Amino acid sequence: MTASSAPESVPSTSPRTEVVAHAGAEVIDLDATRARRLSDADRAAFTQHLLEQAAAAGSDAECQQMLDRVVELNMRVAEAVARRYARKGVPIEDLTQVAYLALVRVVRSFEPEQGRDLLAYAVPSITGEIRRHFRDHGWTIRPPRDVQRAHSRILRAQASFEKLDEKAVAGLAAEVEESVDTVREALAARSFYSLLSIDAPVTEDSAPRDVAVPDDRSAEQCEARLLLAPLLKTLGTRERDVLRLRFADELSQREIAEQLGMSQVQVSRLLQKLLVQLRQALGEVA
Repeated sequence: MTASSAPESVPSTSPRTEVVAHAGAEVIDLDATRARRLSDADRAAFTQHLLEQAAAAGSDAECQQMLDRVVELNMRVAEAVARRYARKGVPIEDLTQVAYLALVRVVRSFEPEQGRDLLAYAVPSITGEIRRHFRDHGWTIRPPRDVQRAHSRILRAQASFEKLDEKAVAGLAAEVEESVDTVREALAARSFYSLLSIDAPVTEDSAPRDVAVPDDRSAEQCEARLLLAPLLKTLGTRERDVLRLRFADELSQREIAEQLGMSQVQVSRLLQKLLVQLRQALGEVA
């Protein structure tokens, strides 16, 4: 079942938007807020009825209207799937948008005569889209939060800097309101912004790991693990300690310097050097 070939978009969720469905012979009008509070059984029943209306619609416009209402009814499910992958290196807003667009595609292609709940098809599809988004936008090595935050700002601001010499780095740091050391580290970490493990459960107490260790369900994530493990083994004790303290324990450069008896400048330079070495080594073995 398809509607018109208009560009994909997420329907408005204004409280004034009505969702109309049948419960037996009774017609129920729901605004978007009330629609989000439906029980799973009511959501499934209303969704099925709207899909049947869309299939029987006399025009593309009428069909699209019904499908938009189906999306509105099920947006909370897309949001729930997106929340499963929160705090894993990609903003929840981005994940939610990916989930919404995946839901739109599923609704447009779903065939109600198959006799199954839309979500039996939608949830795996939404999950797959989010996982693909992580393969493009996640971290192989998860930098500390301040570096991740700086990274996203740098990507937006970097276009105005043609050459990243010392003066440009200082200007970029001022532009994104981060320290020069944090900007240098974020720039050095750019190549690791991929293949984050998104399968491990996340809790409020979850601590970021120095290297993502995914399960066997993702060949690309396993490849990242296999490539990084031997590279890290070639480092000396101090180098591994610096990476562990920075990426796993999320200590600041000053705190690392105090623990290891180094200056902050030495820690900053060593981190930049290590990230460049790992990036180059990954390029050689890839």
